[in-house]
Amino acid sequence: MKRKKLKIFIIAIGLVVATLHFFGSTHVPPLYTVRTELMLPASLEKSWNALSDFAHYPDWNPYLPRVEGKFAAGENVSFTLVDENFAEPLDLTAELGEISLNRSFYWTGRLGLQGLFDTKHVFELHPRDDGNTDLHHYEEFRGLIPALMPRRDKRTEYTRAAFERMNTALYQRLKGAAR
Repeated sequence: MKRKKLKIFIIAIGLVVATLHFFGSTHVPPLYTVRTELMLPASLEKSWNALSDFAHYPDWNPYLPRVEGKFAAGENVSFTLVDENFAEPLDLTAELGEISLNRSFYWTGRLGLQGLFDTKHVFELHPRDDGNTDLHHYEEFRGLIPALMPRRDKRTEYTRAAFERMNTALYQRLKGAAR
């Protein structure tokens, strides 16, 4: 009888882990997304160079003052995130996903097991006819913890505000470089 209960328990744990893994993956739509947009006062190439140059983030980026790692798909990056959701800066790691030169890149992160709290942080650049560039900066949230959290609360507003601070700082950096 004990062996049968143990077998059922192991199967149940396996199903829970498999379910979490699935719901944390990009095979399902995000539970919610925090989106920001801004027109950058520079060409696509100059905007890309500033955004993809992790080594210089400490010079201008108030949201991500430290990002370390090789800028290549599949590489792990470590970073410090400053957001009002956390009393202190938070040190995290993520994996860089697909990089489309002069267009977009993203990283995926998770807290604990896949499916508990998973994110996809995306930066997209779009050229404008006037020679400037549109930045689309957003993060998708998946997993059990985001499913249990209210979708519109102070946490999402704090995250949006942090993204906007980064976007504005990038704008100012590019504007200053144009002089």
